[in-house]
Amino acid sequence: MNKLILLLLFSTTLLSCSSLNKIPTKGQLVHYNIETTVDAQIAKYYLENYLTNQVTNPKLHQEIQIIDKEFKNLPLGRESLKLLSEKTSVDFATLYFGNKLLNKKENDSVQEQFLSNLKNIEEVKLPSNKDDFLIIMVPGLDYIDVGHLTGADLKAPIAILRDKGLNVEFVPIHPMGSVSANAADIVNVIKKNQDKKIIVAGPSSAGAAIHLALGKLLDKKELKSVRAWLNLGGILNGSPLVDWIDSGMTVPIYAIVRWFKDWEKETFESMKTKASQVRFKTLDVPKHIFILNYLGLSLSGDISDFGMDKYKILRELGPNDALTLLPDAIAPNSSTVLAPKSDHFFGEDPLIGKKALALLYTIFDNIH
Repeated sequence: MNKLILLLLFSTTLLSCSSLNKIPTKGQLVHYNIETTVDAQIAKYYLENYLTNQVTNPKLHQEIQIIDKEFKNLPLGRESLKLLSEKTSVDFATLYFGNKLLNKKENDSVQEQFLSNLKNIEEVKLPSNKDDFLIIMVPGLDYIDVGHLTGADLKAPIAILRDKGLNVEFVPIHPMGSVSANAADIVNVIKKNQDKKIIVAGPSSAGAAIHLALGKLLDKKELKSVRAWLNLGGILNGSPLVDWIDSGMTVPIYAIVRWFKDWEKETFESMKTKASQVRFKTLDVPKHIFILNYLGLSLSGDISDFGMDKYKILRELGPNDALTLLPDAIAPNSSTVLAPKSDHFFGEDPLIGKKALALLYTIFDNIH
């Protein structure tokens, strides 16, 4: 078993034993039927009553109105969502964030397109010039050892895309490569395929590498061939979990594991939040590249077995997908499709292959 996973399991035993409230809830979040458990009554009421303006608890309703007035004009980033979580609950903040995202015009339209494409997946047709396109797929961290668990190996999406007759190129990056090293590999693949219309996709750490490649390393001429970027839960602003692993009581274990596995320190340094935030601010992806984010809604009742211990560690920071904070996974100047019932580890979703195809259809709907 991957040693980093053992490290996490060993270091989070007590956290994993702690329990979360499991309050059943069922409601409608814009286009999505939500049926799960949440961590607080205020989250349940928000979904079931407040969003449909059904006043069954006047005191709670008024409390949410006051909160909504305070936060509705704030940018919903890591700091404001952490504050909102502290005032209410993490699941409330997650639902609030999801509702605000879905009600943005650019997100509402892609959501409808995605859901229609997914529902009619067998009938939707690829564009007649599909052979002009190349789908570049970049795997996530440690995809060889644990990719089958996390979805980082992209096997299910690649299989279904190839089955549809699409040109797909898998980028065999180093499974434990740094963001900059992986970005260099992506750059090389894009440069050698300038005759194609390129859509580049990747999960998790691949998202940060793709962002660097498109936002800095390639020049305008080289970027003309790139038409779209599918960002699958990319850790664009880093992972607080990586910060946590390299702090406190886990430092000696982390150092031993890194030495034993011969992992480069730069790999994890490049995924820490401080370094990632600095890098993020320097990147500028050209406007002609359509960017579509796919983001797990990550309510506490829907966290995967693989993600739960990590999710609990990050809860004190606010809404998270068990590896990064939700707003930190959204690229600038982009549209976002939400994934209810999912966290960071899309490999847990048995429909991820079909959903990847539906996401690709949605991209084709938005590019020329």
